[in-house]
Amino acid sequence: MRAFWLLSVCCLFGLPHCSAQSHTIDSLKNKVEVATGKNRVDALNDYAYALMSYDVDRSKAVSEEAYQLGQKLNYQKGIAIALTNKGIIEYSLGNDTLAKITFQKAGKYFEEIDEKGFKGRTLVWLGYINQSLGRLDSASFYYDRSYQLLKDSTNPSHLSFLYLHLADFQKIKNDPVKQLNYLQRCWTIRTLLNNKFSLVWCGASLAAYYTEHGSYQKALSYLDLVEKKLGKDTLNNEEFIIICKQRGAALTNLGEHKKAIGLFSKVKRFYEHNPFPLDQVRVLIEIGYVQAEVSNFETSLKYYFEALKICDQKSFRLEKTLLYFRIGWVYYVVRQNSLSGRYANKTLKSATQNNQNFERASALNLLGLLADRLNKSEAAFKYFKEALALREKNNERIGISSTLLNLGIHFENLGQYALAEDYELKSLTLEEKLDHAIGICYACQSLGQLYVKSKKLDKAHFYLNKAEVLAKRIQAEDVVLDIYRNKRDLYTSLKAYPAALQYALLYEHLRDSIFNVGLSNRIITLQHDYELDKLDDEIALLTKDRQLQQIKLTVQEQEISEQRLIIIVVTVLLILISGGTYAVLRFYRKVRQLNREVSEQNEEISAQSEELREANDVLGKLNREISEQKEEIQAQAEELRESNEAISEANLRLEEKVKARTSELKEAYTELDTFFYRSSHDFRRPLTTFMGLAEVAKIMVKDSAALELFEKVNETARSLDKMLSKLQSISVAGGQELIYSEVMMEQIFQIELDNFKEEIIQKSIRVSVEVKLGLPFLSYPALVKFIAQNLLENAIAFCAAEGALISIKAYENKGDVVIEVADNGQGIDWAYLPRVFEMYFRANDRSKGNGLGLYIVKKMVEKLNGRVELKSEVFKGTTVLVFIPNNFIQ
Repeated sequence: MRAFWLLSVCCLFGLPHCSAQSHTIDSLKNKVEVATGKNRVDALNDYAYALMSYDVDRSKAVSEEAYQLGQKLNYQKGIAIALTNKGIIEYSLGNDTLAKITFQKAGKYFEEIDEKGFKGRTLVWLGYINQSLGRLDSASFYYDRSYQLLKDSTNPSHLSFLYLHLADFQKIKNDPVKQLNYLQRCWTIRTLLNNKFSLVWCGASLAAYYTEHGSYQKALSYLDLVEKKLGKDTLNNEEFIIICKQRGAALTNLGEHKKAIGLFSKVKRFYEHNPFPLDQVRVLIEIGYVQAEVSNFETSLKYYFEALKICDQKSFRLEKTLLYFRIGWVYYVVRQNSLSGRYANKTLKSATQNNQNFERASALNLLGLLADRLNKSEAAFKYFKEALALREKNNERIGISSTLLNLGIHFENLGQYALAEDYELKSLTLEEKLDHAIGICYACQSLGQLYVKSKKLDKAHFYLNKAEVLAKRIQAEDVVLDIYRNKRDLYTSLKAYPAALQYALLYEHLRDSIFNVGLSNRIITLQHDYELDKLDDEIALLTKDRQLQQIKLTVQEQEISEQRLIIIVVTVLLILISGGTYAVLRFYRKVRQLNREVSEQNEEISAQSEELREANDVLGKLNREISEQKEEIQAQAEELRESNEAISEANLRLEEKVKARTSELKEAYTELDTFFYRSSHDFRRPLTTFMGLAEVAKIMVKDSAALELFEKVNETARSLDKMLSKLQSISVAGGQELIYSEVMMEQIFQIELDNFKEEIIQKSIRVSVEVKLGLPFLSYPALVKFIAQNLLENAIAFCAAEGALISIKAYENKGDVVIEVADNGQGIDWAYLPRVFEMYFRANDRSKGNGLGLYIVKKMVEKLNGRVELKSEVFKGTTVLVFIPNNFIQ
């Protein structure tokens, strides 16, 4: 699970070097290309983090670039995040020591800049490294330190990351109650954060939990949910692959081995092309398990030993222990007792060294089964009791039930039926409490078999029927096979020979069917491997074809360029030849004309000869002019090419200036916003002082004239304070980073009514509040509060002088939450209605405000993608309706 925690935000489907990329990756890449300075460091870190699920080598290079640039700019936060990304990559590659050093360096940077969230996340990684090395005390130490930093929930994303690791930690400690509790906490946080990629990992962990506890349909429901959340991003990213892996595990337990084999083949191919050795080990273990389930033991051992080889290279001690047990179990099933015993003892030794109590109990249980098979009754009983004591100590309830059942079968084989019945009934009771379907099947089948042997045939019939119904429902065909055999023996004992024959035939048919299905599954495995290998070959051929096509296109482009040049030269030559030919033709016509006129006009020969010489001179001059024009055209072409190059360079410089100016403008806007926000706070400080002094003066000053002046000062200060609050709210709506969470409308209304309590009492206003929201309202509470505050302030200001009434409502309407505030004041003339949302506009002489209230309301509603409607009648009142989308529904 080293790559199990590589999130994102991310995603494409296909083997490495495929061209398809998700919108997220493209967007982050584009952001990197345009960013500069510290913004570029942040963009590189985001890009590297997203790349982890697709291309680890590229992610490593981008992280290094971010680290180097951060060092150059002395940008500590950027350096620390780059180090965190590098640590994650090193850990995923199995370089534990290097990863630990890198995380420690990152933690120091985060501590210096007081980044508690990232510091807590780094501590989680250090805890997880120690956990994977079997150092559970050290892991607990780091997890506790992380919780102390993150428990105030100001960093919910990092807190959910801690909960996910704590769930895995509790699994190792065999505390399923705490494991599920942490998983549910993580799921709640990530559902609210609405990040589909991080939600996948929590959903996959919940699916794994329910698969291990026999709730396969519930496991599949979580996988369906997170796969639906991914939507168009269900490509060959790691999030989709982990869904495939967990779905394969659940389907294996449901007996749908064909689908499971197909899914595991896809997962195996992904990790073969991505350098995540621990994940590769774990998927090999899963494939080995499903192959053993379909009785393909040779292939199962092949995958187990392939995984064991990687464990030896990378020192994956925890996974090696599990592999020892799985190999020992396969040898037990194929009755290779000596080899099974050897690997069971290896499991026991490794589990004891690494403090793996779950695997240690499993090894003792397997040794008990082997001893029972070899008729070593005392040794078998001793091993089973040790396994039971260890599982009871660690509250491993499914393991306890399994060992109790083994003890029952052990005493059943010894003919001690009363003792066997006691153990098997205890196993069934525990399995029913856990609602562990497959465990209930095994316990009922064993009890039925026991009662057949002990001639308690009514009880045998009851438990075998119960086992048969449940086993068929969950498709546990191996249990059904044993049930058919025991029912055959039961009806034979009852001398109900037709029924006995029927179950004998069912037994033989199902046994042949299971054999054929196992053979079919083995063939399917080979077919999947063949098809995936063929797909790799096709991808390689396509890549080569693409390269050849690119080369051909380049050659063709060169040939076209040469042909264009030849055509231009030939065209020019043809023009010159045509001109010369035309001149020669004219010359010959004149010669023929002169020859005809020689006999008639001898006296004109000398004149014609002179005319011929002049024509020759003109022809020579024309040839020279054509040559000069050709040279001039070539010179102009060269000047045009140089001009185009100059224009291109100017355009590039202009684009760079635009980018620089844009960046400067963004920084200036940020500085201006920061200045405005802080200045408003600075202005409010003396105002609150004025208001405080005015309140003190009411107690200490007795002069009525002075008190009146202090009241004026207090009134003016309150007016300025309201003005600054409105300006601050405009700043918040314009660019501040807001918190997204559930909006408590009743609480907001009550707070604002308390704030305006004095005005309400002074004007004797009756206020009615009605909130009817059936679903949680998810939005930005700060903006909703400002909207309610300004609407209520306007209603108070313009309500009727006598019999004043204000109605406040919040209700649902077609996916929106509607906030309705109505007063019975003098209303607004229809001529002013189009302008009431303009800044500083006041439509009423009674208004003592600054004309910002409705402007702020509209600005904040637009930021929430909502709309505002205003209804008003003169002398009857005004109603404002605000429609805000409820993101919980969306």
